[in-house]
Amino acid sequence: MTKTISREHILGDLPEIATIRSESLREKVVDAWVFALERSSFDRVIDIPGEGSPDVFTLHEGKQDAHLRGVTRMALKIVEEFEDNFFGVQVDRDIIIAGALCHDIGKTWEFDPVNQKRWKNNADRYGDPSFRHSTYGTHVCLSVGLPEEIAHIAMGHSLEGVHLGLSTECYIIRQADNLWWHTAAALGLCRPDTVDFAGPTLRVRQLKSDRSDTSVPDTEPDKAAL
Repeated sequence: MTKTISREHILGDLPEIATIRSESLREKVVDAWVFALERSSFDRVIDIPGEGSPDVFTLHEGKQDAHLRGVTRMALKIVEEFEDNFFGVQVDRDIIIAGALCHDIGKTWEFDPVNQKRWKNNADRYGDPSFRHSTYGTHVCLSVGLPEEIAHIAMGHSLEGVHLGLSTECYIIRQADNLWWHTAAALGLCRPDTVDFAGPTLRVRQLKSDRSDTSVPDTEPDKAAL
């Protein structure tokens, strides 16, 4: 028997849904999250672990809603920067918002502990994972009737995107997604053992609470130098 997922909880976890101008697209985004959560071990978006992929960019605190909302805001800021400064720029903001809020919807599958246990115990049969969140997210989007543009973003935002010609909106969201995770890692928001994907040039800054030296730096001028 399929469990009941609260549409109100989805709207509460992802309040940016309300900023989508198209009523039908707003409803389809909620439909997609209902569909994905119903078929998972999670009841809400805020239950999904805050990771880029399993054991990659694992947040010390915060769940998947923080990432989805952050990518949405970052993507919109990118759009605003170019719209404000260059005449003729054309971007579909509804596709940006809906695509950003749904780009990781497939993590309901890839992060599901029941699925992960099955893959770990039977990787020779199912694979590990059987398919990634990008692929499952595309399935979710198409299953509920979201526009092809949103399904394309679900597939193209991540590693699978290197095999596709990316739409403008997908490319913007892909950049915002990478920026969010890499910046979170640089700021010390992710477990140190999960940030290797950012590459060898990353130097992680400690969070304030992690600093052993809490003394206030001396900001007085050096009188001897005056």
